Amino acid sequence: MILKKSTFRPEKIKPAYYAGIFLIALSTLLLEFSLTRVLSVSLWYHFAFMVISVALLGFGISGVVLSVNKKLNTIKTDKLLSGLSILYGVSVILSFILMNRIPFDPFSLLTDSMQFVYLPVYYLLITIPFFFAGLIISVLLSRFKGDISKLYFFDLIGAGLACVVFVIVMPAVGGNGAVVFVAAIGFLSAIIFSFENFKSYAFASFILLILSLTFLINSDERFPINVTANKIYGNFIKDRPDLKVRTDWNSFSKIDVMIDEEPAQDGYNLYLAIIDAGNATTNIPNVKSLPPETKPADASNLAFAVKDSAEKVFIIGSAGGGEILSGLYHNAKDITAVEINGILNDYIEKDIAYWTGPLVKNNKKVRLITDDARSVLSSKRIAYDVIISAHTISASAVSSGAMGMVENYILTKEAVKEYLHHLDKDGVIYISRPETQIPKLINTLRQAGFENSGGLEDSKDNFIIFRRPPSSFESQEGDKSFLAGVLYKKRGFTEDEIFNVRNEASSLNMDIMYDPLSTQNNYYKQLIESDKIYDPESNYQPATDDKPFFDQNIGFANLSWSGIKETFSMDDKAILALKDKPVAETTLLAILIQCFLTAGILILLPLKFLKKEDPKLKTPDEFSIDKKYLLYFACLGFGYILLQICMIQKFTLFLGQPVITLLTVVSTMLVASGLGSLFSVKFYKDSKKKLFVIFGIIVILSLAIGILNPVIFSSLVRLDLTWRIVISALIIFPLGFFMGMPFPIGMSLILPTEKRFVAFAWGVNGFFSVMGTVSAIILAMMFGYRFVFILGAVIYILAMILISGRFKKVIIARTA
Repeated sequence: MILKKSTFRPEKIKPAYYAGIFLIALSTLLLEFSLTRVLSVSLWYHFAFMVISVALLGFGISGVVLSVNKKLNTIKTDKLLSGLSILYGVSVILSFILMNRIPFDPFSLLTDSMQFVYLPVYYLLITIPFFFAGLIISVLLSRFKGDISKLYFFDLIGAGLACVVFVIVMPAVGGNGAVVFVAAIGFLSAIIFSFENFKSYAFASFILLILSLTFLINSDERFPINVTANKIYGNFIKDRPDLKVRTDWNSFSKIDVMIDEEPAQDGYNLYLAIIDAGNATTNIPNVKSLPPETKPADASNLAFAVKDSAEKVFIIGSAGGGEILSGLYHNAKDITAVEINGILNDYIEKDIAYWTGPLVKNNKKVRLITDDARSVLSSKRIAYDVIISAHTISASAVSSGAMGMVENYILTKEAVKEYLHHLDKDGVIYISRPETQIPKLINTLRQAGFENSGGLEDSKDNFIIFRRPPSSFESQEGDKSFLAGVLYKKRGFTEDEIFNVRNEASSLNMDIMYDPLSTQNNYYKQLIESDKIYDPESNYQPATDDKPFFDQNIGFANLSWSGIKETFSMDDKAILALKDKPVAETTLLAILIQCFLTAGILILLPLKFLKKEDPKLKTPDEFSIDKKYLLYFACLGFGYILLQICMIQKFTLFLGQPVITLLTVVSTMLVASGLGSLFSVKFYKDSKKKLFVIFGIIVILSLAIGILNPVIFSSLVRLDLTWRIVISALIIFPLGFFMGMPFPIGMSLILPTEKRFVAFAWGVNGFFSVMGTVSAIILAMMFGYRFVFILGAVIYILAMILISGRFKKVIIARTA
C-alpha cells in the first residue's frame, strides 16, 4: 500500500498554547464543579447532576463540529483560539445570568407544559460554555497532533489543579463568584493566545478580565441564584432577607442562617441553618447558660431516657448542636460530636458562639470534630454508652453532585456493625430517618447485630420504634412522617427503660410504633419478630459498602411509568418526593436516554455527512475515518470515568472528608495521567509488546484496587489522616500514570491523511465520558462498585484489542 505524500506542513506549536490549554482545562472542570454546586442550590442535587451531565456533552459536540466544519479549519490558530476563548468567557457569564431568569422546575414537568419549553433552553444555555471550551482543546489537538502527548499533559495537569482551586475559590467568593472567576480565566487564556499576533484581541480580553474581576465583589447580589419555586426554604430566604444572619459556602454546601420567628417550644430560641436552599435544615439553639435550665425539645432525648448521665456519648452529624444540648441536659460526662460540614462547626464554636453560648466553646465536656464520623469512630478503640445519628447524610451524598447521587456510607451494614462494635454492652443507639426508610434500617440493625454477636442475639427485645405524627403537609403523600427512628439496645430494653422511653415520647408528642411490651400487631412487629434475619425476597435489603445506596427507593427493574409520572408531578410537594419516590432512579435513566440520543445523532449522522462531503472517505486506503478505531476512544472515555468514580467512592470510606477525597483522588489521578501522557511516546516507541504491557498494568492495578480495597482500608484506617492521604496517593498514582498513556498513543496512530479524525475522536471520547458517569452509578446501584471496577478493567481489555488491530494497519501503511 502506498500513501500519497502530504504537502501539508504542520504548524509549529508555541509555549502559549500549552499555557492556554492548561488554563482552559482548569477553568472547565472548575465550571463543572461550580455549576454542580449552584444547581444543587437552585434545583435539587439529583437534577443538578442531570443538567451538568447533558451540558458536558458540549465537549463531544465541539469535536464533531470541528471535524465537519471547513471554515473553522481555515482560520489562523492564534485568531481562532483567541476568539473562542473570548466567546467562552462571555458565554459563561451570560449563560449564568440567563439560566437564572428561567423558572425551570423539574418536579413540575408533567403538570406545567411550559417546563418543556424551559428544559431545552436551560440545557442549551449551560452547554454553550462547555462547547466553546471543548472547541479550543479540539483545535489544539487536531492542529498539533505531533505534540499531543505534551498538550494532553498540560490539559490533565490543569484539570487536576482545578480541584485545588475549587476548594480555595468556593469558600472565598461563593458559587456565583466561582462562575465569574471561571470567565476571568477564559479571558486570561484569550490574552495568552492573542498577545503575540493579535494585540486588539489581547486588549479587549484584558478589559473583559478586569471587568470580570470587579464582578467578584458582591457577586451574590450581582448574579443572584434563582431557586426553584418548590423549594420552600429557598424562597423563604429570598422573601425574608431581613431575617438572614449570614451566608457561607464551602466545596459541598451553601448555608444560610436565618432567624426563626416561630415561638420557642422549649425556651430555646433558634437560628435556622438552611443547607443548599432547602436540601436539608438544622436548628441552632440559643444557649445562655450551662447546665441547661429547661429540657430541649429534641427527639434524641429518647436515647437519654434510657441512659441518663451517660459516661461517653458519640454523635454522628452534630449539625447545629441540638443533640449536644440534649446530652448536656441529661448530664453526659463526655460528648464527642463529629460533623462533616466545617461551616456548621465554625458556627457553633466560633462565628455565632455568642448565640450558642457555652454549648461548645470552652466546654470541656464537648469535643467537636470536623470529619466523617465513621472514619473517626473506626480509628478509635473506645466503647460508648450512647451513639446518636440524627437524619445524617454521608459526605459522598452531598459533596460531588454528579459523582455522589445517593451514596450513604453512614448507614451501610458494615457501618452499623462498626457502631455496634463501639457500643458498650449496655449501650443504646439512636438513629432517626424518614419513616419510609425505617424498615430498611431495622433489617440493617438486625443483620449487623446478628453477625456481631455470632448469631446469638434475639432482636425482639432490642428495638423501640418511634415517630413524630405526620404533619398536614406530610399527610398529602400518605400517612408517613419525615421524622421517625429506632432505638436499639445491645442487651435488650428492661421494663423500666421501656416505660421511661414511653413517658419521654409522650412529652415530646411522639408515637411509639413498637417496643418489646407492645401489643400492636403492625408491620414493625412482624418485621422485628420475624424468624428470617436474611430474606433475599425482601424489598428492604440493607445497603452495603459495595452498594451504599441506603436511600434508593426502588430497583430499576421495578420502575413503572406511574412512579416516573408521580416524580415529575410533585410541584410544591417536591421535598416529599425525596422520601419515597424514585427521583434518583428516574433522573439517571433520563440522563442515560438523553446521552444516547444526543450521542447517536451527533456521532452517527456526521459520519454519513462526512462521507457525502469528502469523497476521499470512500477510499479505505486513506484511513480517513476508521469506525472501529472510534470505538477505541469511546472505550477510553467510558473506562477512565468508570474507574475514577469507583475510586472516589471507595476512598471516601478511607479518607472521610469529601474535600480531602476530591483533592486526593481526582487531583492525583489527573496529574498522574498527565505525567503518563508526557512519557507515553518515549515509553511506547511503536512497540506492540509495550502496548500490551501498558494495558496489562492498567487491568491488573484496577482489579487489585477494586477487589482488595476493603482489606487495605480496614487495616490502615487507624493511621493519621496525613498518612492515609499519602497511602491513597501512592495507590492511585501508578494506575493514573498508565491510564494517561492510551489516549496520546491512540492519537499517534492517526495518519496524516485522516485530517478530521483527531477532533472526531476527541468528541467521541467526551460523549462516552458522560455516559460512563451515569452508567457507573446505575451499575453500582444494581450490582455494586466491585462489579464496576471489573467492568472498567474489561473495557480496557477491549480497548487493547481495538488498538492492536489498528496498530497492524498503521505499521503497514507507514512502511509501505
